[in-house]
Amino acid sequence: MQHEWPVAFFDDDYLRIYRPTFTPERTAAEVDFIEQALEVPRGGAVLDLACGYGRHAIALALRGHRMTGLDFNAHYLDIAAEEGRAAGAQIEWRQGDMRALPFDREFASVYSFFTSFGYYDDDENEQVLAGIARALQPGGRFLIEMLNRDWLLTHPQQLVWTQQEDGSFLMEETIIELAASRVITRQTLIDPTGGPKVNKEYALRAYTCAELTSLLRRQGLHVIATWGGIQREPYSTESRRLALLCERKA
Repeated sequence: MQHEWPVAFFDDDYLRIYRPTFTPERTAAEVDFIEQALEVPRGGAVLDLACGYGRHAIALALRGHRMTGLDFNAHYLDIAAEEGRAAGAQIEWRQGDMRALPFDREFASVYSFFTSFGYYDDDENEQVLAGIARALQPGGRFLIEMLNRDWLLTHPQQLVWTQQEDGSFLMEETIIELAASRVITRQTLIDPTGGPKVNKEYALRAYTCAELTSLLRRQGLHVIATWGGIQREPYSTESRRLALLCERKA
């Protein structure tokens, strides 16, 4: 697998697979969680890191927050800008690499949602966290939401089939490399009308809660709350998701 798998993975086929699952109701619930957890001060600047096509950033901007969305994918940012204009949202869209964030104490809050962390090796993942800490103002908050590695270990589902809204079938095969703590998922999208198959693959460095807490603390980001999902349920091995709220010390 190429090291820069996100470049190949996040394309129009990704939107075809995932975008139907991002319903307005789901986005509203996630934005409620983000807004309440971050407690953004009035007029405070917020960074959506790996913003994709901007569904969270647009919703938060419409609630009165001063938003910046950063992503490496220029095509997704074009979609975000078009949809933001149509919604009447004022947002600054920035193309960039999360490993080299160009910000210095510019944001009251930063968030990373839907497993937008762990794309690279350990050193580069830590560069991402260092950039987040640098981008935050003293006392600023960082919210990260991602898959729960421990749930994957205790609930192995190596092969899963789901039917998409357009009638296609998605097959997902997941393998966990225990020694490296990497989750590799291979996806095959099958068109029942006989169209070409879509084959995709991603590999994530999956961190335990304790590992991630330690990495964050090393960058001056101190965890102040841990949840098992957007309903703020307690975190456990039964939690499919992991959410950590951190604060940057002065």
